[in-house]
Amino acid sequence: MREVTIFWKRHRLRQLSIGPLLDIVQTAVFLGYVERNPKIVRIMLRVECLPGMDPYDLNELDDMEVDEILAEPTPLDDSWMIILRQQHPLTMLSARVGKATIRPGSRLDAEGLHYIVRGSPISIRIIVNGARMMLRPDRISASGVSPEDLSGNRLLSERQMIVLQAAHAAGWYDIPRRITLGDLARELELGRSTVSEHLVRAEAALIDQFLNGDPSFMDEDMVNGD
Repeated sequence: MREVTIFWKRHRLRQLSIGPLLDIVQTAVFLGYVERNPKIVRIMLRVECLPGMDPYDLNELDDMEVDEILAEPTPLDDSWMIILRQQHPLTMLSARVGKATIRPGSRLDAEGLHYIVRGSPISIRIIVNGARMMLRPDRISASGVSPEDLSGNRLLSERQMIVLQAAHAAGWYDIPRRITLGDLARELELGRSTVSEHLVRAEAALIDQFLNGDPSFMDEDMVNGD
């Protein structure tokens, strides 16, 4: 069993689809799964809301729905206990991967989001790669994982990852795009066809993983956990 903590600073989370959550929730602590399969993830949370907000405001977010309120704040405790249905891509990816779980104690606090993943080396690598593609973490710390396990990115080749990161930083995925393929190729000092091929292959691998959870395209040594 291995464990990795993926951390994003609070202000950077506004770049993600969960950004509006920060206007509702001050702190949230993951207590455990109520139901978890590749189609449905329901979790139990301890939540402290910002003034004037309550958990039902989470229903306005695309990837969340409050199923049940288990406990409301009291004079001694400002927290709510809730059951939340989650559809965020990273949550669903971890459910599809199988041999990985989010550890109770994972939390959103004043510092940021501490996303703690436990599982097999293969599962952890897939989730870390997925997290990196959504928004580069500010910190990744591991327990029982060698630095080589995290520095390598075998879900994508090293060159694919470099091209994909450069494309994202340059605005290739913005709407409208802020850079042309030709300009991106010149920045990378590569041919247009080479850049295009790297992007297409990387995007196809990531989409396949998100939709199907199929690790068959990964390197053999990764599958064996080497």
